[in-house]
Amino acid sequence: MEELRVDHPLRSADWIWPESYMYLANHFAQFRFDMEIEAVTDNTSLYITADKSYHLYINGVYICRGPARGYQSHWPFDEIDITAYLRPGHNWLCVEAYQPGCSTFSYIHENYAGLLIAASESALHRALTEVKPAMRRSPGHLTQTDRYSVQMDFQEHIDLRLDDRQWIVSDVPPSGWSASIFPPHGHNMASLPFGRTPYETVEPRAIPMLREQMLVPQLPTASARSLSHVGYLTTKNVSWHWIGEAETIEEWSLDADLHAVRTEGGLELTLPVTGIAGLYAVVIPPGEYVLGVIELSVSGAQGGEILDVHHDQYYRDGRPKFVPPGDGCNVAMGNRLILRAGENEHTFYHPLGFGAMTLVARDVTEPLKVVLRIRTVGYPFTFSGSFDSSDAALNEIYAACRRTQQLCSIDAYVDTPWREQAQWWGDARVQAKNTFYMDGDSRLLARGIRSLAGQSVDGLTPGHAPTSAFWCVLPDFALTWILTIWDYYWQTGDTSLIIEQRNRINKVLAYFDSPAARDSTGLLKYDRRFWLFEDWSTLPKEGKPAFLNLWYLLTLRHLQKMFDVVGDATEAEKYARLADEQAERVEQYYVNSDGFLWPALDDSGKPYGDPSVHDQALAIMLGISRQSHDRMMDEFLLPYLKGEQLAGAV
Repeated sequence: MEELRVDHPLRSADWIWPESYMYLANHFAQFRFDMEIEAVTDNTSLYITADKSYHLYINGVYICRGPARGYQSHWPFDEIDITAYLRPGHNWLCVEAYQPGCSTFSYIHENYAGLLIAASESALHRALTEVKPAMRRSPGHLTQTDRYSVQMDFQEHIDLRLDDRQWIVSDVPPSGWSASIFPPHGHNMASLPFGRTPYETVEPRAIPMLREQMLVPQLPTASARSLSHVGYLTTKNVSWHWIGEAETIEEWSLDADLHAVRTEGGLELTLPVTGIAGLYAVVIPPGEYVLGVIELSVSGAQGGEILDVHHDQYYRDGRPKFVPPGDGCNVAMGNRLILRAGENEHTFYHPLGFGAMTLVARDVTEPLKVVLRIRTVGYPFTFSGSFDSSDAALNEIYAACRRTQQLCSIDAYVDTPWREQAQWWGDARVQAKNTFYMDGDSRLLARGIRSLAGQSVDGLTPGHAPTSAFWCVLPDFALTWILTIWDYYWQTGDTSLIIEQRNRINKVLAYFDSPAARDSTGLLKYDRRFWLFEDWSTLPKEGKPAFLNLWYLLTLRHLQKMFDVVGDATEAEKYARLADEQAERVEQYYVNSDGFLWPALDDSGKPYGDPSVHDQALAIMLGISRQSHDRMMDEFLLPYLKGEQLAGAV
């Protein structure tokens, strides 16, 4: 962690929030700073962060979102050059911040929330830190909504009759907002000074700001009319409510009267009258799988009309393929917007991954004119690497891989942009290797290594982090975490992470020396408290799995190399000795009479299961049963590459 310099402007700022810690559930907070600037100073930097997240606007213009995911004890902040957005005279800076009030698969809640903001230019810094801003909890966001999934934040239900968003775009300061802060912990402290727990310090995000680009969706492919089911006005889960309605719609077609045209500004739609309790659904392909937020501009509203936006993975027979309510981690990817009379502008807050989209209009009494855009979000890869083959299929595969890599890279490598957005470390290792071929950027990997190191269960790193999912602790992923430190060195030549993470490595290895992990033979065994992954396969996991013991041996060999490159002969010799001892155990207990490796031993030490391609491949890599390597290749690896069914392979 990089130490914040002693004179950094953030050290003189306070963490602020417009309500106490008792009311943080699904909390959208709004802040506005109005100030006069005599002259714009070159290279004016804004330092900003919020727990959990923020959107920044200056003089009505959207600037960025942040910060990167992290831990409150050293929460990440962003540094943004805002010179181009300032002007002499009156300026206003607006922040919309979000706090879920609970932990997720990418965030750990510490019963606090806060915005921290400062500037490099002295007059602007005083305006941001000495004059309390206008602030409030968003009056338009409904608090009681269901979550997008088990792993993620909450659906957005917004009533623009209660918040017209003029506080962002108007040069006139809002009236009636609180300029004070409720005590965050029950006694008279107006805010949390810098350095107060849980925010002991802050650190630079160490990765670039995300790239955000506008995308115009494709023309609609289908539409349908129906009646809204009972409860549509009060449902907390607009996604599941809609799925119930959609399943009763018998006819989908493309309405000839539906006006739709694509322009540079977005997809322009004229939605017909539905009548009270009626609905009109339009299927709108985004054009490609995307990760982003929907922006809507609406005119002609009478007030009270409802626009629901639903996000799904893909289409089947021209309609989005729904995940039944309760399935797939309780996926419920839907948001709701209730319109005010006249003009409406809104951008949803949480980026969602989707390949299919449906806009459902309800209670429309006069035609609505809607302009719809998608603001995509992603890590700013340059993709400087290239691939070109005379085989068109290979070029298509490469393009698909590159697109997938982009979709699964935001402030961390994530397993999917859709239902989780979690930094699963087994996935991340593969994604990092892809990055080095496609782009060469090592920053997401380095930040991820440190992120995984920030949590511990019995000394092990979690399967993904930061996270609330303490049941997702995988001993083999903890070994993978060590291997990624080698990956980082191998690709960059930078040994700093090896030295920096030495103590954390020792904690992981201490677990594998504990009675919970090792039996009297010295072999590693299945610890029923945790999830042993061993790939998406049918490899045996009970007793003493060969894969776990081989993966541990592979890690020890790499640790020997790591400490060789940093010049620590004592540590290198230690890991060489431990690796040799582990190799002897593997040879003794797992190699069968054919020279192949048994996949597992039961608790009594008896081999069971059929030899797998996984274990034979690792045996070749590690020099186990050398005399059988050619036969392992012929009977396991080559058949697997030809697509033949083998034990353990899926």
